[in-house]
Amino acid sequence: IPHSELIDCLYYDDTDFHVSTNRSTVYETEGSVLCGVAPHHLAAGHFIAGMYRTAAETRDDIETVVLIAPMHYEEAYTLCTSGKSWQTAFGITETDTEITELFCSELGAEESDYMTGFDHSASSHIPFIRYYLPDAKVACLLVSPREKDNLPERLSALLYKISQQKSCLFAFSIDFSHYLDPVEADIHDAQTLEAVTSGSTVIIEQFTNSNVDTPYCLSTYVRLSELLGGTVHAADNANTFTVSTTPYSRTLFPDGVTSYFVFLTEEH
Repeated sequence: IPHSELIDCLYYDDTDFHVSTNRSTVYETEGSVLCGVAPHHLAAGHFIAGMYRTAAETRDDIETVVLIAPMHYEEAYTLCTSGKSWQTAFGITETDTEITELFCSELGAEESDYMTGFDHSASSHIPFIRYYLPDAKVACLLVSPREKDNLPERLSALLYKISQQKSCLFAFSIDFSHYLDPVEADIHDAQTLEAVTSGSTVIIEQFTNSNVDTPYCLSTYVRLSELLGGTVHAADNANTFTVSTTPYSRTLFPDGVTSYFVFLTEEH
């Protein structure tokens, strides 16, 4: 594939990547991982690595990783995808264009090669997918916080339909509480944990940045987990303060902290 026809992983750093893979763990599971949530902040890259590493350990049948991620930049559209494949440090990861075409035809997503690659929410995950699941294709959908119109119901139904046709890992690139001090972040993380594990999508969809960056992505994850008949559990939780070695202060953390979860949905 000519390089001009590929999307570059703009935020990849070789040293940081291998620090993340070396710090990662295989999370305890009782069944195959059907879908999961991991951050897109590379400060918590070991969480991203851990999710994909665990999925790879529990399954050998993953054809496509379907990656749902927030859109961080204001655009006229509220959903976007790309049919282009990805250039990674470990080789080319092909995009599953059958699925990206469904995002366009079924959900009205816009094709934007530029935004799909430029937004770190998707791009940060691609090297980990290639590293742990080298034979899998990917299909990315970016979701704006402005997106409305029953997206979690529509998107989860579409993803479930796809699951009946292909063997997929459904991955959600989500960061959680923002702009809080560590104590406040822990309080909001406890609320988030309760809402996710109890399946409270009404509560999730009312969350703000104090809990999660894109409530509709998180609600879609919970709805899809239910449709797949899986069991959801929190495998990990931290924030930018606890993953760093720096003492907390507002001088060093002027915007507060961002918190991170790894949620895994396992087959019964």
